Amino acid sequence: MGEIGRVIFSHAYVEWRLNLIVYDFLNVTKVLGRLVGRDIRPMDRFDLICDLISLKDVRTGVDLIRLRKSLLSATTQRDLLAHGTWVRHPQTKAFLLHLASSSKPGTIQKGQTKRSTRREVPEYGIEECRSLSQLIKQITLTIDELYTDTLNPAPSQQKSPRPRLRPNPNLN
Repeated sequence: MGEIGRVIFSHAYVEWRLNLIVYDFLNVTKVLGRLVGRDIRPMDRFDLICDLISLKDVRTGVDLIRLRKSLLSATTQRDLLAHGTWVRHPQTKAFLLHLASSSKPGTIQKGQTKRSTRREVPEYGIEECRSLSQLIKQITLTIDELYTDTLNPAPSQQKSPRPRLRPNPNLN
């Protein structure tokens, strides 16, 4: 299914855009930013951006709570797509996404398997992938708006220009 690849790629793009916002806030290069902020989950990265927005008193028209909920939903669904086990139903040939649930380490008995698949398996098809792609596109547009807001501070936040020094004619 090409739609799965599209979802994975689009979500990676969202993560990259979140990184750019953090790098600009901290005034670091992309290379230095990757070295310092390795493997931060998207939700942690977004929370960091919200903290930086608050600390730097940036004004934005983006609804951060709504964006966070959408990002959490998209990230959760993307993780299920990327890390779930895909099988085909024997009769209908529809794709089924097996969700694995692991037992707590202390509850595993000798002879038991570590993972079990749930019997009620949801069908996951192209329409569900397309719906997730649309959600990620909306998130991308909102993050782009947020990025623009962080680059262009409000007039009250901008530094006033330094007065130009003119040579004093009386000194000569």
